[in-house]
Amino acid sequence: MWRDQVSQISQLEEKWNKKLNLPSSEKELSSFCKYVEGKFGEEVLPQEYCEFLKTVNGIEFNGLIIYGMDPDFLEAKPINEVESFLDANETWKSIMDEDKLIFFGDSDIAWYCYNVSKKCFVELDKPSGEHMETFEDFNTMLKSAFSAALS
Repeated sequence: MWRDQVSQISQLEEKWNKKLNLPSSEKELSSFCKYVEGKFGEEVLPQEYCEFLKTVNGIEFNGLIIYGMDPDFLEAKPINEVESFLDANETWKSIMDEDKLIFFGDSDIAWYCYNVSKKCFVELDKPSGEHMETFEDFNTMLKSAFSAALS
């Protein structure tokens, strides 16, 4: 499960006297989710991503970034500045062709997205945008992304 991988990343970071971001609070998450639903629609923010944010508000490790909640929704400044969900989606929207994509993370070689048109989670090649892999759910996609970063 990805929670074990986050724990492993945390232990590795602690060796360098670094800490991961704290979890998002229920209040922060509620405001964030309402805003995202209004902007993109209900179906784009999976409960599993919210669970990730309740574990760690974004993570950057070994070239992988899983986006955190935008600072406007946070009560305190995060420990680490990690690219935010809304900023990343604004930046990467230019690579969408006929499919509407919601971006949850990226690495040196991939984007991790939800394809709204096809209702599936995907890994896309960076920078070409070519489809590399389809995942059954957000958790499986996250586990794959962390596995690549930890290898």
